[in-house]
Amino acid sequence: MPRSHTAAVGFRSTLPWIFIITAMYFLSFFARSILSPLLVPMEGAFAASHAETAGLMFFLSLGFGSALALAGIVSSKIRHRNVLVMAIITLGISLVLLAKAPGLMTARLAFFIFGVGSGLYLPSGMATLASVADGRFWGRAIAIHELAPNIAFIVAPVAVEAALGVVDWRGILMAMGAACFLGSALFLKFGRGGDELGTAPDTQTLPFMVKRPAFWAIMVLIGLGVGLESGPYSLTPLFLVSEKGMSPSAANHLLSTSRLVTPLMALAGGWLADRVRIPLILIATILGSALSLAGMGFLDGSGLSVSIMVQASMPALMFPAVFKSVTEVFGVKEQSLVLSLTMPVAIFVALGIIPTLLGWCGDRGHFGYGFAAVGAMTLFALAALPFLKKLPPAAR
Repeated sequence: MPRSHTAAVGFRSTLPWIFIITAMYFLSFFARSILSPLLVPMEGAFAASHAETAGLMFFLSLGFGSALALAGIVSSKIRHRNVLVMAIITLGISLVLLAKAPGLMTARLAFFIFGVGSGLYLPSGMATLASVADGRFWGRAIAIHELAPNIAFIVAPVAVEAALGVVDWRGILMAMGAACFLGSALFLKFGRGGDELGTAPDTQTLPFMVKRPAFWAIMVLIGLGVGLESGPYSLTPLFLVSEKGMSPSAANHLLSTSRLVTPLMALAGGWLADRVRIPLILIATILGSALSLAGMGFLDGSGLSVSIMVQASMPALMFPAVFKSVTEVFGVKEQSLVLSLTMPVAIFVALGIIPTLLGWCGDRGHFGYGFAAVGAMTLFALAALPFLKKLPPAAR
């Protein structure tokens, strides 16, 4: 039997377990993605200002970052598959709590707990995926797994709009919570992998790490990528409804349509990262992000729609280049520590600072200025690029 055929058969044999893990990732990301379009009815139900509504994402970012920072310690005590199940159950509990929330205080607690569940999933989900995927096809397994967030971004706004025709926002959250409980039970029954314990973070190299300019450059770029992917997305429906006069239905459809191209952009970003100099990709995507955010702030009609679509595509193109930089700038033993230290900061920026800034501007009737300000701040990331100096291959 030809070797290529044998390899293909080996990859296909792991597909059921890869798809089950991907389904869990989709469940967690879809649950997070529906929160953005649901902020509009939540704001009315809680009689909240734009800043208070956007501030809910700040509490989500606190939970997410805290869980990410502690994930290595948790998984060193509890097997990855069990941490994955705990994460999905935590999401379900938070959604039910949010559905029952009488006011903002309970909602803030629910968003924080939701962030904890999301943060616990990411490291253990990836470790579980690695345990079932053939190492020769790790790239393919990652590509399948990464379909989950891109599809969730597309489907969530349309699904919310359809569901609001049947139940209110509280009913949607209850149903999503039930789906999380069911999904965790199904994974326990049918899922495989993740039977190993994780490794507690090695902090011996931390003092050396923080002295390297490249560490701070990567933190800026990862924070920028996550911030541009999730920050504007979380407040765009509220912006379109309150400031641009769109109906919630039109806003959700535009938000969904803007994400249709992102799976292709992610594939294109991976292709470019292997063929084009990384700094050139980062310069192009940073400039594209800044211009598209300015367009969201100052344009109307078709110009606004195009700006939203371009803005959504830039992080997808950027991420492969950023993560390739991590492998080129840091050694293998350093890479996991770099990501564990930078991701909490990135999440805090993406789901905390950016939505809070946009909400503050929205309360003053200037959502558009907020998007333009985020675009202007994006340009400062260009200063990080000179510090991305490659290690010699023997040192990686």
